[in-house]
Amino acid sequence: MRVRIKFEKTGIMRYVGHLDLMRFFQKAVKRADLNIRYSEGFNPHQIMSFALPLGVGLTSVGEYMDIDIKNAISSETGIKLLNDNMVEGLKIVSFKYLPDEALKCMTAVSAAHYKVTYKDPFNDIVYVENLKELKETFYDNADCINISKETKKGTRELDLKPLIYSFDLSYVDKIPVYDLYVSCGSTDNIKPELVIKTFYNACKLGEFDENALDIMRIDMFTGEKNNLISLGDIGDDK
Repeated sequence: MRVRIKFEKTGIMRYVGHLDLMRFFQKAVKRADLNIRYSEGFNPHQIMSFALPLGVGLTSVGEYMDIDIKNAISSETGIKLLNDNMVEGLKIVSFKYLPDEALKCMTAVSAAHYKVTYKDPFNDIVYVENLKELKETFYDNADCINISKETKKGTRELDLKPLIYSFDLSYVDKIPVYDLYVSCGSTDNIKPELVIKTFYNACKLGEFDENALDIMRIDMFTGEKNNLISLGDIGDDK
């Protein structure tokens, strides 16, 4: 039986990389005494997969992990057993049984939702009075957003506009908050940092500092741009 687990990664855990997170969950599943299935062969490992690695320094309230277990337990029990073995900054939110035809989360993911703001409330960008108008010119009114994107195979010319599904800007206590839905996955994996950097460069907003951003992933989705389904809405509680 395949189970999709949704969890939050916040606080100090933002500084833990993906490989260390995987090792932690492997141990946590053992401590929780979940009857997880193992692969066959000379070096068996837990059947476990994650939707999309989260960059170091980012937080999230919408991370996903799929596991295979041998015997069913209630979703409530699964959440409690795992949460009893979590550390500060990690919290299990849901434990759902997947239908047989469901794709693995790492294969299914096609889009992500991020909220981006600034660690320093006195960042220079706070004093840009026409930021909303600049955003509209950059995104809302643009036919294309052409960039050169560095990949493992070299530089790639790319139109960013169709890969940004939504780009909104609001203010909380006079601090800008960017709300982004972007394409992600194996084909076109667009990071929110890239969108904000391109925005800065196009509108001449000054030197871009990635470390000044406070980025939270809100959720991940499967499906097409106009029909996105949260990975957490797939499956059933038991």
